[in-house]
Amino acid sequence: MTSPVAKDKASSTHVEEPSLEMRGGKENVDTGEVESVHEAQPVKSMNIIKSVRTYKHASIICMLAAVGALSDGYQVQMSGSIIALPGFVRTFGVLQPSGKYVINPQYISLWVSLKNVAAMFGAGIGSYPADKLGRRWMILVVQIIMIGSCILEQLAVHWTHWLGARLLDGFSIGLAQCCINVYISEMAPTQCRGALMSLMQLFYTIGGFLSAVSLNVVSQQDPRNWRHAVLSQFAFCGVALIAWAFLPESARWHCIGGREAECKKILQMVNGKVKGYDVDVEYRKMLVEVEHANAAASLQGGGSYLDVFRGTNRRRLIISFLPWHWQVAIGVPIISTYSSYFYDMAGLANPFNGTVATNVVNIVMLIFAVPLIERLGRRTLLLWCGPISIVSLLIIGGILRATGPAVGPTLIAFACMWAVGYNLSAGPMGYIYVAETATTRLRAKTTGIAIIGIQAMATVYVYIPPIMLNSPAFGISNTVFFWAGTGTFVYILICFLVPETKGRTFAELDELFDRGVPACEFAKTKTAVQGDFERHASEARDLA
Repeated sequence: MTSPVAKDKASSTHVEEPSLEMRGGKENVDTGEVESVHEAQPVKSMNIIKSVRTYKHASIICMLAAVGALSDGYQVQMSGSIIALPGFVRTFGVLQPSGKYVINPQYISLWVSLKNVAAMFGAGIGSYPADKLGRRWMILVVQIIMIGSCILEQLAVHWTHWLGARLLDGFSIGLAQCCINVYISEMAPTQCRGALMSLMQLFYTIGGFLSAVSLNVVSQQDPRNWRHAVLSQFAFCGVALIAWAFLPESARWHCIGGREAECKKILQMVNGKVKGYDVDVEYRKMLVEVEHANAAASLQGGGSYLDVFRGTNRRRLIISFLPWHWQVAIGVPIISTYSSYFYDMAGLANPFNGTVATNVVNIVMLIFAVPLIERLGRRTLLLWCGPISIVSLLIIGGILRATGPAVGPTLIAFACMWAVGYNLSAGPMGYIYVAETATTRLRAKTTGIAIIGIQAMATVYVYIPPIMLNSPAFGISNTVFFWAGTGTFVYILICFLVPETKGRTFAELDELFDRGVPACEFAKTKTAVQGDFERHASEARDLA
């Protein structure tokens, strides 16, 4: 015998009817209210240009939030490539009997790997203040810490000083990954959520490109003035602070906290001019999602960090982790993080030319990726374009076993081909999946834990390249083959575990995960919201 609860569940978005009693005495959502949400129009399918025009205010806000990634991208690229500048090497290196200055490879590994440890710490604690203080204020804290890192870099005269700057940098990146991703996912319209979230990777890449240009200019003028490249970072932090001033707080964060008036005020400000937009209906939809998350947490014992590892949340955590982890597993440490160092060891006359070339390709391909994310889907791009990077690594590994004048240009050509595959797959998808896969109540916590895992693996990945590249047992060629192997392994996991989330509201994603739909069937599975809409459309046609 089917209970009324089960019957209603079949025709609802994802609301567990036994969960209409909420934790902590929070207001309940009555049946009529829930039904009104379901009878409202579901998300309309529209192309990226139309959706951005329709929700132009929300799109601009998401773009302003993503500007914060400029300074992140500049810092990461600069810190990994500046070690090829003679002036930097002279400052932090040791004079050898040959008369050359050389930086201890372990120092280089510590600078980058401990930065990832600091990012783990930032991600670990970042979700708590992001939940308590708000997403907006955490974005400000990120830029303040980033400025502190820039100041320390300007004053550094010993390798430990540079290490301190890297720790501050890593800590700010961990905090940023907890709040900026979540903020954009909560403010972006569903129709263009993936495209707007990919702006994080785009601005991150633009920051990296500008860093490569800055280092190239310094190398062609007076490489001893390496601090000029560091000084440029203050400009990016300033731009991010100006953008921050125009950001409202996340409406969904207010909804989670029960602040209805503040939530509706922001919804009205951001989307009030959209034709047919109803603030009250949108708030009720949002409230149903929050109440469902509260109820699920109540049934599973609360909304703590441990709940991230329970039930369907554990699966969502793994999915949040894999695409972003693939970024480092598929070769970012050698083709991006240590790019100039890698090209220098490969024998390029000007290693910064290779870094600039790959960064140009990064930007161009990310611009192409933005509309494709919503047109083709996240999973499709991961599965189709990721192998391009893996094959490119195999070819690069083979090229580096040869000698001759053609090796350098060919190496750069296939590094650019690697960038094509990367920026159409792992590059933008890492940011998207980590922020949109988690359930509403646990989004900040799931994001934080996923980033801890990502940074833990990245700590290992970025520690070993200088050691492997300088090791007679590995060398340049075998080091590249190593990343081809790790990239292939994670690709296989993605094939089986990572679903398609294109065009799904958070309510629909909750339903699909609650039903245990396999990853390969997400895209073709009809949700209750879609079923209700088709039924209402059919009734409307019959009446007409």
